[in-house]
Amino acid sequence: MMHSLSAGRTKLGASGATLALLLGLSRAAGAQQDAPAPQDGSQRDTDSPSFALGVSLGFLQQQGLGTQTEAAFVPSLVGFGYVPVFPRLFLRPGLRLGYEGLSQSPSSYGARVQEHGAQGTAEIGLVYDAWLVPSFTVGAGVDYRSINFVGRGIVADSDVLDHKEWLGLAFAQVGLGLPLFQGAFMVEPYARVQRTFTDDRSLLQLGFDLTFAL
Repeated sequence: MMHSLSAGRTKLGASGATLALLLGLSRAAGAQQDAPAPQDGSQRDTDSPSFALGVSLGFLQQQGLGTQTEAAFVPSLVGFGYVPVFPRLFLRPGLRLGYEGLSQSPSSYGARVQEHGAQGTAEIGLVYDAWLVPSFTVGAGVDYRSINFVGRGIVADSDVLDHKEWLGLAFAQVGLGLPLFQGAFMVEPYARVQRTFTDDRSLLQLGFDLTFAL
């Protein structure tokens, strides 16, 4: 009888010790999970630059004949770097490579002048990281164009007007980004005032960037 009571007490004591150990480990794990990240690690993450890639869809308003304006569709590939300078404030250098010529100016059926080209720009922006991400950007680049006269029907083709040219450009841009999925993606509508040298048709470009963080 005494032996059975002693064995029961031993098992009860062992079970209590095991339960206490499990409770202690559970509390320690919970405390470790809820504890803030180490200051050194978070500081390194904040101070390190980050990068993003994506596409841009722009619509460049141009001066047409008389008072008429035309919208030229300019899609681009974009790449950004985000370099922290102050808490929530970043410098954003970027590169863009776009294509021009998917949309052409209205013309008669018999003859038209077609423009195709590539546009490369480098830019530097100032970005504030919040629920919405305002930005101000300036940039410059080159515009390579191929201009061709195309005849149809009774109008014969001619290469008299055909030529290629390199043009410089500069722009200033404001944007307002919307981060999605904890900043993994960002949609940024923008408005840009652009000046193409020796071609005063460019007025205003409206569009948006869609980028994803690397």
